[in-house]
Amino acid sequence: MGRRNFILFFVLSFFLYLALLLRLFYLQVLKGEHYKELSKRNYIRRRIIYSQRGDILDRHGQRLAYDLPEYAIFLDPQITQERAILDKTLKNLSELFGIELSHEDIIKRKSVEPILIKKLENQSEIDKFYNNSYRLPGAFINMIPKRFYPFGEECSHILGYVGYPTEKHLEMFKDKISHQSLVGRQGLERSLEEALQGSVGAEELIVNATGRVVGTYKQTEPRRGNSVVLTIDSRIQKIAYDVFKSSGHKAGAILVLKADSGEVLALVSYPSYDPNRLYELWDEYQKNPLRPLFNRALQAYYPPGSVIKVGLAVGLLQEGVSPKEGVVCRGSFLMGNRNFYCWARSGHGWENLKGAIRDSCDVYFYHYCYHRLGPRKMEKILRQFSLGESVPFELPNASGIVPNPEWKRKNKKEPWYGGDTVNMSIGQGFLRSTLLQQCLMVMGIVNDGVIYKPTLVKEIRDPHGRVVWKNRKVVYKVVKAPPEHFALVREAMRDVVRSGTGILANSPMAEIAGKTGTAQVAGVSAGRKRLPYHLRDHAWFVGFYPYRNPVFIIGVLVEHGGSGGGVAAPIARKIIERMQMEGIHKELA
Repeated sequence: MGRRNFILFFVLSFFLYLALLLRLFYLQVLKGEHYKELSKRNYIRRRIIYSQRGDILDRHGQRLAYDLPEYAIFLDPQITQERAILDKTLKNLSELFGIELSHEDIIKRKSVEPILIKKLENQSEIDKFYNNSYRLPGAFINMIPKRFYPFGEECSHILGYVGYPTEKHLEMFKDKISHQSLVGRQGLERSLEEALQGSVGAEELIVNATGRVVGTYKQTEPRRGNSVVLTIDSRIQKIAYDVFKSSGHKAGAILVLKADSGEVLALVSYPSYDPNRLYELWDEYQKNPLRPLFNRALQAYYPPGSVIKVGLAVGLLQEGVSPKEGVVCRGSFLMGNRNFYCWARSGHGWENLKGAIRDSCDVYFYHYCYHRLGPRKMEKILRQFSLGESVPFELPNASGIVPNPEWKRKNKKEPWYGGDTVNMSIGQGFLRSTLLQQCLMVMGIVNDGVIYKPTLVKEIRDPHGRVVWKNRKVVYKVVKAPPEHFALVREAMRDVVRSGTGILANSPMAEIAGKTGTAQVAGVSAGRKRLPYHLRDHAWFVGFYPYRNPVFIIGVLVEHGGSGGGVAAPIARKIIERMQMEGIHKELA
């Protein structure tokens, strides 16, 4: 019995072994060439899994910038080696999607990365691709990021915009980004690139000759970028933008800061641009003479006009000028054989320091700045208040100009004259400042000389929402003077709004204090309202509120707007009243 079973087992094993040999002979000899050809056509397709940029949020968590998925047709670069298959795919792409590409076009664009063919605009195009994918060997759909800015023009000069990486970006962020990644090109998108940028992943798929995925060889997951929480309050930002736009003025800027921390609550530059349509409207923006891509709140510098008088007033008090002493303003100040006129040609009569700030009396500042300060001491106090240098900030900003005799000799090839001192005393002549610098000067007045470093960033969070970096307030500058000097200037700034040149900023809803400024552009004195637009005065108002316990610094600049009291002051009032009506002031107090 045992011998029969052994023989049976041996016979069965022999025939099984024989069958295996015959099968191997069939596959390797008879069908060898066929399967060899098929194996050649199986290859590894590397698909980039694009990471999401981190969100940008306002101080309350409102999203200001985030990624949306976008779908696109790509061509595997390995298919370029198969002329017949490539030509078939291109022909079918033309029939299905109207994409006209020749074999030569693809060869020119050949790279190790998949080649972008077309971004799909809707679900029907996506469905069309998948329903016809068997006709499109080597083509596949991949998801790529698209940045979206829900507030459009309102926040563009803060956020900036993104674009595709250059070779420099690809080298700088090696292994973190790919050709269809988005990188910051302007604004916070650019300056916070390291925090916002994630890391791409990759999927290596086994694909057969028809383009069908038959397996996964290797996969690396992408890493999302960190999210950034800003100090911006999107409600105040919208109010400021809407108020300026509805004013009808062509160009200008608005800043709102927290007085006790330097946090920027709103930053508006007008006209603005839509970052969602930037590349579509690029030529239009570039040709616009009002330069909507230019950030007037930070990068434009203008004669500061009479706003500068509040800083110079502190300097005069430091030099021992008594608040009680004054001059009689008869409408002009004689220096040598030349008259320098007050804006009020009929004169203000007797003015002391408080009255001169309230009425913006030029003659008072001509007299005391010329006789008690001079260019050196004016330069010193203005630099203490942050003028004349680029401010450390998350966005680029201009340094402006605080001139002195050496500066004039170097840049104008002329000596310093007494008239230069007189002009500088009222924020004219060669003196230039930005809106940010003017706001920081007023912050110093409000905080008894302490100026906090301005900031747009509150904290940074990782993809899981954990705070990985938190900002803290930093003292930027300190103007050393007795508290009573600052208190006197604050009282005068309240008088400006209550009964002086800024009366159009006065409101029954809020105690506003501030200083107006009208910066002369053209060297003429009569018929200024009839001048061409580009020669009209710039209008300033920089102030704070509430007067008794300041929380907010607000600055308004209207480029070629005319009178600071008549144009900029009411814009500031309307913004503050809207904040009051919406109860925003209570939340931030």
